[in-house]
Amino acid sequence: MTVAIKIEEKKKAKVERFQASLLLQENIKITLQEIVGLMIDYALENEEEIIKKLKELPALEDDPAWKTLDNPKHWGVKDSSKRIDEFVYGC
Repeated sequence: MTVAIKIEEKKKAKVERFQASLLLQENIKITLQEIVGLMIDYALENEEEIIKKLKELPALEDDPAWKTLDNPKHWGVKDSSKRIDEFVYGC
């Protein structure tokens, strides 16, 4: 069984360049699905390295989007769905 995942365009492009280099330099033909699967397997086999990299990432609490969600804007109405429609659709 397969599932769809979302990946940033830049990262997808990097994986596609890696795929192309495998074909051109090593004569290895492999699908993106196989590459991502191998990368996941490698990451799980090298858990300590991945954890070290994760610890280098900025804390979620420092992310501006997270701060906004943590401190929502009060619009003065209980249900802001009408205000959202006004903003999105101009109604």
